[in-house]
Amino acid sequence: MKKAVLFLIMFFAICIGPSYSYTLKGEVTYTVERARKEAFTNVEYSLPQSIIDKNIKDPNFKENIKAIKLGATELKNRYVGKFSNGEYIVVYKNNLSYEYYYNFKGNLVNVGKRVSLKMPTKCYKYDTNGRLELILFYASEKYTFVFLPDGQFVAYWVDDICYDKNGKIIGRQL
Repeated sequence: MKKAVLFLIMFFAICIGPSYSYTLKGEVTYTVERARKEAFTNVEYSLPQSIIDKNIKDPNFKENIKAIKLGATELKNRYVGKFSNGEYIVVYKNNLSYEYYYNFKGNLVNVGKRVSLKMPTKCYKYDTNGRLELILFYASEKYTFVFLPDGQFVAYWVDDICYDKNGKIIGRQL
């Protein structure tokens, strides 16, 4: 009888658990469901086009690329970072709420808008038409959940590594 119960527990843990039991720990422990609930409270589904238009081209493209190649992450008035997909991010020190994602040619790909700079928080990621593409819920400095606008859980970050919902590495912040 004990073997049968143990078998059932292991079966459910292996077959059902992984799809529903993601738990990332920060100051508070978050499951996917709890993170989804937090992420989708008062969602901002669009971004004003004026914010996008002002940043459609990286005004500091050459300087940012040079800094990234040299491994610098902080410049006089902004922070920069690179991702494994070739995109890079720029965050200006005078407005830390906005994140500008550019391709390797300096063209805007996405704009991120953080709700707060205090953890836990969330960031809405918009395309160049101002439409919401992703919602990132930052449980802590270390752990982030990623959702599509329809609520689907698609990925999570642990430090600088991004995993799909099955635990496969799909990206890195370099």
